[in-house]
Parts: sequence; C-alpha cells; structure tokens
Amino acid sequence: MTKPAKSNAEIVKKTDLQLALEKQRSDISGVLHDEVCSSLAALMHDLYWIEKNTQIKDVKNRSTKCIQQLTSTLSRCRNILLDLNPTDEGPSLTDALACLIGNFKVRSELLVNSEIGADINQLGIAQQNVVYRAVQEALTNITKHSHASQVQVIAKIIRRQMHVQVLDDGIGMPKEHVLPTFCLGLNLQKKRIEELGGHFSIQSNSNDKGTKLHLTFPLETQLRHL
Repeated sequence: MTKPAKSNAEIVKKTDLQLALEKQRSDISGVLHDEVCSSLAALMHDLYWIEKNTQIKDVKNRSTKCIQQLTSTLSRCRNILLDLNPTDEGPSLTDALACLIGNFKVRSELLVNSEIGADINQLGIAQQNVVYRAVQEALTNITKHSHASQVQVIAKIIRRQMHVQVLDDGIGMPKEHVLPTFCLGLNLQKKRIEELGGHFSIQSNSNDKGTKLHLTFPLETQLRHL
C-alpha cells in the first residue's frame, strides 16, 4: 500500500523541529566546549606551570598525575562533542551548517560569507559529522581568540574530494596556543580527518593576517572507527 505524500505544512513542521533539535545540540556542545572544556584546559595550564616550577618532588609527581587525568577527561569531552551527530534524524548537512553559521553571526556580530555546496549532503553520516564539527570548532576558536572582523566558510566537493576552509582576518594564533591544552580539540579533528584518509592544516600568522583552517578527504572513505 502506497503511503500518502506528506503535505507542505508537515514538511515545514518537521524541518522546524529538526532545526530546533540541532540548535539544542549546538547549545549543549557550546556549554561543553566554552565552559567545561575551557575551565579544564585553564586548570591544566596552571598545573603545567606548577609542575615546571616546583622543586618539591611530591608536588611535581602529583601535578603530573593530575595533568594525565585532566588530559584523559578533556579527550573524553572532546570525543563527546565530535560524536554529537547533527545529521542523524535531523536536518541535512547544508541546513545544519546554515543554522550553525547563522547562530555564529548573531553571537559574534562578525561579517560572515559562506559557500556551501548542496552536493555535500551526499556524504556519509560519519563524514558529515567530521565536516560539521570541524567548522564548529573553527568558529568557536575564532569567537574566543581571533579578534577578527570577517570570516569565510567554504564547504564544497571538488573532484571527488571534500574541501572545507574557514578563514578569518584576525590576529592569528598566539604562540601559547601551541600548548597541548589549547590544541586538544584541533588535534582530535586532525586525527578524525586522517582516519578518513584526508589532510588537515592550519596556517596562522600572528601579524594581523588571520588564520586559515583547511581540510580535505576523499569521498570514498569512511571513518574506520568512532
């Protein structure tokens, strides 16, 4: 028996619900990233300082153990963020990215240009998740660190390769962000993309030339594990 076609009102209602659910996911991931992970990273930064500067053996050993525990906890939090899938029973990747970028514009009040290819919706679920979380991580870092005035987001398929670029005209990445505490999210992104057989890079100059995040991966691959 053929199922009756859904009315336009039903389709619109479902789309609104999907976008509302994605906003909820985005809010949850924002709290995890901006509050929980940031607080843990700041605490770990202080522990690195204590470990480096103390001459008391017991204090140094305890600091080292705390750093190891915090590193594990931060990794777990970051993996939870990466696995908050925006596409499972939710909006398409293009809609999810539009919602993400729209919320970013409102929060940051920055000028944002985006080029999102409609064909990226053909990606597998794991691939879409990697693209979405990479853009989310980049936009969050821009809000917190870049002092930019303009941002550009590009997500396109070119010659059977997924290409994502997020560029800003801010101050670049300060040297202290090379520390493991601040690079954890980016390192996890890099790992996920390499598992897809892809490439992840960041070009940054601390001379007001901004930062460019660029990732690519072939369409034929999927994550080997999550």
